[in-house]
Formats: sequence, C-alpha cells, structure tokens
Amino acid sequence: MLTPNPSHIAVEASLEAMLTAYFPNTEVKSVATEMSAFLFDEESDFLTRSQKLDSWLNLNPKMEELGDILFDLLMVQFLSAEVHEEDYFDSDEWNEIENKTLDRGSEMLNLFLYISEAKEEEVEISLDDFLNEFLLVGEDEFQDEYRIYESLIVNEDILDADMDALREIQKSVKEETYLKEYFVSLVLFFQHVEEGIPETDLNKSLSPFELAIFNTMLAYYNN
Repeated sequence: MLTPNPSHIAVEASLEAMLTAYFPNTEVKSVATEMSAFLFDEESDFLTRSQKLDSWLNLNPKMEELGDILFDLLMVQFLSAEVHEEDYFDSDEWNEIENKTLDRGSEMLNLFLYISEAKEEEVEISLDDFLNEFLLVGEDEFQDEYRIYESLIVNEDILDADMDALREIQKSVKEETYLKEYFVSLVLFFQHVEEGIPETDLNKSLSPFELAIFNTMLAYYNN
C-alpha cells in the first residue's frame, strides 16, 4: 500500500474543508470520495483528469460555483505530486495543457503553489513574502501580477482591516483581475497566518463560497 505524499494529504484535507464549509450539516465524505477518484488518478494524464472533472461538474450543477477552485486543486496536485524534470515545462505536453486550460482555474492557484513552496523551504508565510518574493510584483517584467494584486499592494494596512473595511476595499477590486470574489477570503487567510484566527463569526460575515475558499486555504496550509 502506497503512503500518501504530503501534497495528496493537503489536497484531500482542502477538498473536505471546502465541501464542509459550502454544504454545512451535510455528509460530504461520499462526494469527496467521488472527486478523489479523478483528482488523484495518476494513471491518467492531466487533460483526461480535467475532462473527468468537467463531466462530474455537469452531473453536479450545485458544485458549479466551486469549479475553478476544484480545477486549481487538480492542477496543484498534478504539479506537486508528480516528479517533473525542469525542462518538462518547455515540453509539448505542458504547452498543450497550457493552451487548453488558459481560461480555467483561479488566481488562488498562485496561493496554493506559494504555500507549497514556503512549507517546503520552511519560509514563514506572509502577505509581503507572497507578493514580493513569490509573485515578484515589484519587478518590471511582472507588472501583470502587480495589476492583478494591486488591491492588496496599495492598501498597506490591509492585514489590520476589519470586515467592514475589507468589504469597502473589495468594491474597488477590478473585475478584470478575477480576484474580486476571492479577495476577502485571501486577506483573511493572511490575517490568520500573521495574527491568528479572526474573532468575528465568519459564518455570518462570509458567503458560503467565501467561507469555502477560506477554509480550503487554511486546510492546505495546516496539512
């Protein structure tokens, strides 16, 4: 019997945390088991697994809102659980994956990958490290990243912001960054890492989607 690697454990924990937050008071084990069948199907190539995810979502429309973050979990599992030589990312296979999935997933994939790298290198996780050392938003060649995450960069006291302040800042997040719906959950994650679990009643302050994203990230970090 194979021992699950750290990535497998973290992704599995993230999936269950997401489903539990999104569908409170519901037994999620069977749903998680169904999804694990293709998330961890290392006998199939990535695009085949992606197609299986799409087919599953078509059969489970109530999960449609979580489709992008589920794709992120599929991608992070693929990238971290399987050994890829450095030149793999110049290969025809990877180019095909990129070309066929350009419009898939969310900006949360960056956070998943950052958490994985920081834990592997035993670096303390922080918003500053994420923006400046991982995304390199201060470098000229990474100005696309700057534009996407500008709302996190220009609001210097964002980690001290309460929920009302976060909602006000969220209003100014540009739709074309595709970050708006994840914004509050993302900030709360870094507030948790740096200051501990927020004292506010998140079940009342966050939508089911936001609560699912927040819990997903915490589970990935803690596992």
